[in-house]
Amino acid sequence: MNKNYWGPKSVTFWLVGVVTLLMLFLGVKGFILPEAAIRDFGIPLHDTADRYLVHIKADRDLFIGIFLLALMVLRMRKALLVVMFTSILMPIVDAILVLMNAVDKTPSWIHIVTAVYGLVVGWMLYREEQRAKIVDNRTVSFG
Repeated sequence: MNKNYWGPKSVTFWLVGVVTLLMLFLGVKGFILPEAAIRDFGIPLHDTADRYLVHIKADRDLFIGIFLLALMVLRMRKALLVVMFTSILMPIVDAILVLMNAVDKTPSWIHIVTAVYGLVVGWMLYREEQRAKIVDNRTVSFG
């Protein structure tokens, strides 16, 4: 298989797919079950009239999921590695928000684990991209 190929036969494709499905799920859940979604996030919703705030988060999650899906369908590994590394900031900020505002700090761990997962997947994508670049350079040199 060509080292430049990136798709369903690549482990990182499926690791990104996990994040994609999770973001799509969280986005839809935020619109359908906003109280449950924000509780699972780690911050309780004190007034159901504030559901629109949960919808803002759901909109963010849905956009990220659709964006990741588009990059996967287009097989844009390099763009995905940039997105994975830059998006690590979101779960870190989410964890800080939970730690600062929630009575139960336990849900902050899911955000921290998410940031670590993003870092690992981003690093794996980076390594694949570097290997593909080496193969390209050899092909050009010997071509």
